[in-house]
Amino acid sequence: MVEKQNRNIEEATERVKARLPLEKLRLISKYKDLSAEDYEQLIKDAETIALLILKALFLKK
Repeated sequence: MVEKQNRNIEEATERVKARLPLEKLRLISKYKDLSAEDYEQLIKDAETIALLILKALFLKK
């Protein structure tokens, strides 16, 4: 079960990276100097926030 969830999270992360690659993100003035490492950290942080929100929603029900 956990392995399936991890695979789903990885697939979702890859879809986000495909929709918003580093080059496209650099077109936004706030992120024009973003390095590849910073991009990876930004994606990971966004993933963490999304998972925390989902967890809060499911625990509430």
